[in-house]
Amino acid sequence: MSKRFSRRDALRMGAMAAAAPAAASAVATAVAPAAHADTGAGAVIGGAPRPGWTSDTWEVAPFALNQVTLGDGIYKDKRDRMLNYARNYPGTGNVLDGPDRMLHLFRRNAGLPAPGTWPGGWDTPNHLLRGHFSGHWMTMLAQCWAATGEELFLTKLDYIVAELAKVQDALDQRNLGRVAGRFGQAVQLSDPHPNQFVTLPAGLNTGVTDVTFAAWVRPVANQTNARILTLATSTRAYVALTARISDTVGPRFAITVDGSGAEQRIDSPVQLPVGTWSHVAVTIGGGTGRLYVDGAEVAVNPAMTVTPAAVGATVSNWIGRSTSNDHALLNAAVDEVQLHGRALSAAEVQALATATTDPTGGVDGTGLLARWTFDAEGQAAPDASGHGRDATIVGTGYPGYLAAFPEGQFIRIEPPMVQPNSGPNAVWAVWYTHHKIMRGLLNAYDLTGNEDALPILFRMGEWVHSRLSALTPEGRDSMWNTYSAGEAGSMNEVMAELASHTSDAAQRDRFLETAKMFTFSTLFNATINDVDQLNGRHANQYMAPNIGYLRIFEHTGEEQYHTAARNFWGMVVPHRTFSNGGAGRSEHFRARGDITSGFTSGSDPRHAETCCAYNMLRLTRNLFFIEPEPAFMDFYEKALHNQIMSSRRDIDSVTNTEVTYHQNMWPGRSRRIGTFVEYSRYGGNGSCCNGTGVESHTKYQETVFFRSGDGSALYLNLFIQATLTWPERGFVITQETAFPAAGSTRLRFVSGSGPLDLKLRVPGWAKQGYTVAVNGKDQKVDATPTSYVTVSRVWQAGDVVDITMPLSFWVDKAINDKSVQSIMYGPTLMVVRDANTTYRQFSFFSQLGLNGDLAASIRPSDASMHFTTHGYLLAPYYVADPVPGEFNAYHPYFKRVEPEIVFRSQRTGVPNDAVRDQQGETFLDRVWEAAPFATHADLVRRVEAVSQEWVDAGRHTRRQRQDILIAAARSKSEL
Repeated sequence: MSKRFSRRDALRMGAMAAAAPAAASAVATAVAPAAHADTGAGAVIGGAPRPGWTSDTWEVAPFALNQVTLGDGIYKDKRDRMLNYARNYPGTGNVLDGPDRMLHLFRRNAGLPAPGTWPGGWDTPNHLLRGHFSGHWMTMLAQCWAATGEELFLTKLDYIVAELAKVQDALDQRNLGRVAGRFGQAVQLSDPHPNQFVTLPAGLNTGVTDVTFAAWVRPVANQTNARILTLATSTRAYVALTARISDTVGPRFAITVDGSGAEQRIDSPVQLPVGTWSHVAVTIGGGTGRLYVDGAEVAVNPAMTVTPAAVGATVSNWIGRSTSNDHALLNAAVDEVQLHGRALSAAEVQALATATTDPTGGVDGTGLLARWTFDAEGQAAPDASGHGRDATIVGTGYPGYLAAFPEGQFIRIEPPMVQPNSGPNAVWAVWYTHHKIMRGLLNAYDLTGNEDALPILFRMGEWVHSRLSALTPEGRDSMWNTYSAGEAGSMNEVMAELASHTSDAAQRDRFLETAKMFTFSTLFNATINDVDQLNGRHANQYMAPNIGYLRIFEHTGEEQYHTAARNFWGMVVPHRTFSNGGAGRSEHFRARGDITSGFTSGSDPRHAETCCAYNMLRLTRNLFFIEPEPAFMDFYEKALHNQIMSSRRDIDSVTNTEVTYHQNMWPGRSRRIGTFVEYSRYGGNGSCCNGTGVESHTKYQETVFFRSGDGSALYLNLFIQATLTWPERGFVITQETAFPAAGSTRLRFVSGSGPLDLKLRVPGWAKQGYTVAVNGKDQKVDATPTSYVTVSRVWQAGDVVDITMPLSFWVDKAINDKSVQSIMYGPTLMVVRDANTTYRQFSFFSQLGLNGDLAASIRPSDASMHFTTHGYLLAPYYVADPVPGEFNAYHPYFKRVEPEIVFRSQRTGVPNDAVRDQQGETFLDRVWEAAPFATHADLVRRVEAVSQEWVDAGRHTRRQRQDILIAAARSKSEL
């Protein structure tokens, strides 16, 4: 049974958390005072409110998930499908089968019994991102319990946390250093040991014409092109001994000064057996090269004209590594490596191979250049020859490690390797994976009070500090600048948050210092100076750290971290944001303002990665806490209501997440992309977006309501049917709404009384008016789109607040091509259902009335929130393929074609689309952006003002202006 802040039955009753946070910026433990316990304020589901991280720097703070309960509607429908998955995955009926799948690869990595199987997708054996999905799963379970109080979710989460503690303990028992060698101790290179290869000193071949290299090798696997030895000046000039070439060629010695095509080789037909010690030696003397295995000559080349000295002063000298990233690291134990500046005789090689106690075999040490032994622990491999040519083992393991793959994955992303995410030594976003595991454990602690999670996290945090503090700032920058492999998620976030949980001041300082180590200085400095360098960068890789920058700011007050995050947001919104709120094509940022490039059937259809929307929402929400700007919430609603809602398929499943990875934005495609489940529609389990998806769809209520820092004000941000229970103030408040199908919502004070400032959001799309009535009385608020209005009074149970904000049709224009537009209905992206892969062309201006609403050209259909226009069906983007096996083709964007300036039937003969201003807007765009117009005279005045601007700019002649004004005046009877 997992420990908690109080006994579980007390927790269910809402007992106060026992431990206060250690730092000023910490996990809130806000609960109702004892005096409120038996009032009519309403019970909080699952116990005391636990909102997770809060900061005393915030102007606005969230409520806990268990304080806001979703009511019926489209959000609850999506959420309930994910709750059903969380309850029943993988559909076997055994409550722990799902957790066992999440633990399977962790247990295997630690050498523990691992019943069952793995989740699938990227969480499969040997996949380089395995383990991340389990972290997401912990967060999902914590959120599910916080939102519902169902014991089932707690049971699953407690089990995973307890078992991960066992995995961490087992991994701490790893042999991080040596293994039994041929003589004493040997170094085990490559996974699962941390040791990856051995770096030898430079210049070993200087002046060397005759040479002998000898080593004991015990291969773990039959690898191809894995090097035992490399001495190189470049990728074209090297000395190399390879363990195996093919099924017919075993060890190969090669030397060249002009690339692989000019290699002089000695090939052995004898293979090195797996799991057995073999002695391998090569000699060059007098132009003859000989290769030996276990003391027996297996191959000879009598025409060796290139000597080691001819290669030049080598700088890339290694045991177990090649100069080529296409060659795997050597997976073998290595012992007693010798380098001689002469060609040993056959008898001397035989003596080395048959030695039992003396590794030198009694061979004369004349000419011995270096002899590396591995009896000492640590990274040092001393030179036993006495010449001081000590080697260094690359790869150090530290205690506290917890992952589903060997620690070598982290070593390979560090200097001197810094491996990309491809090739045999590939690294796949290991720090991103680590973040998800730590985040899941933190949420287990923060949201459910599982005390067992903290010791695991502290050990993981110390492990992170050990790894990163051993690197230089330049070395860390090289990691974070590596495409995909350098993706670290929000590791800075969890390290900063973890600092608040420790009472050890020194540890807190270490954790904060480590949080800052995840700063990619190049991009960080650019964003501080508001210099946009995002073009071509991996979008998600550089979104997530900004969340952590805010955590550092909240801890330290260092304004540069806030500035970087705020400026980054401004580079994405609106400059790289699609009409569904998503960003990126093929996971990358495009140039600033480039929305439509690649919207053709021959281009990569992978737009709007769902993880990006997830991280931008988290960043936006946290920025709003610091500075509650209404524009943040406009974007938040857009991305949540469209991309996140649409990312969950509208069918039930207990075996798959049914969450999208990417979403097509170009014409006539469906949410099915390609053939790989990770990238195509509604993936199963294991991809990054499957992971963020199980989180996103179990926390829809988190942003509906906020409160001011002092509790004097309540913010209504989103129009989602929900009930708020606010124990500190004694209020229970419900929001009743049919939104987004209706442009109105009602707040009802169910219980509680007292003074309160209601801050009601006026969304940017509310262009047709916004009214507030309290108990039927109009409050005459001065509401403008993208703002908040405040209604202050002493509230009583039974008070009702009615908000009216008529929905209208409007267009969201692509920044780089204003003729490419999306139809919006309030906040809802309306897509054209059609399978043609070219833009549909629509005209609207000739039908507009004074209100500027496109509704004159759009008609309701039989289904709610479905319409028709120009002969096509319009459907909400969030309706996500509810029929199994069917994938609806859609157009998020259409082509606006308005060739002539017209006012209803009044034509002017003046071109519209062909003449645009510097922002790409047409004349009619500029006129109608001021709608709604109260009177026809207001419209005419707007036409006069814009037409004068266009004449002054040389876009229209005076005659054209006269024709435009006459047509506008004549349209009075039609508008």
